[in-house]
Order: sequence, then structure tokens, then C-alpha cells
Amino acid sequence: MSGRPTRRRHCLDLLGQLSDYLDGELSPSRCRAIERHLDDCACCGEVADSIRRAVAVCRQAGATKLPPAVRARARQRIRDLLDAPGVPVRRHARGAR
Repeated sequence: MSGRPTRRRHCLDLLGQLSDYLDGELSPSRCRAIERHLDDCACCGEVADSIRRAVAVCRQAGATKLPPAVRARARQRIRDLLDAPGVPVRRHARGAR
């Protein structure tokens, strides 16, 4: 039972570094330590896998460009909504893209 808080603390420390690990911003020795933990701890391994999948989906979604006609309609609709009565708008932000 005394090992449980230590394991939990180790997991919390790892989760705090997970983003840097996934971005390749940690030293090779720290990466190896994290990989060992991810292999041994199913919970942390699942969290890391979930984050990897989420990042992949976001990157894929960002790579898809809407057709020019769709973008133009969306911009016009946003302008129409911003110009609607009763919508408070900071005028300097309206022209930003």
C-alpha cells in the first residue's frame, strides 16, 4: 500500500511532461523513462494514446481546406451576423482575418 502514492505521484509527474514528450522536446534519457512507464502503466499508456490520436485528428482536420465558395459564403454570413442590430462589435476587430 505504501507504493501506491509513489506510483500515483510518478503518474502525475509523467502526465505533466506528456505534451513535451509527444512533441519531442525532452532529452532521450527522459523519453526512455517515460516510454518505460507508458509500457508498465496501462492508464498512462491509454492517456498517451488518446492524446496522440487527438493530435492526429486535429492535424488532419487542419490540412483540409474548404472550397473558396464555401469560405466566401461563411465570411459573408459572419459579416451579416456582426452587422445585425444589437450585436456589440469592436469595430477594429471586424476587418481582421
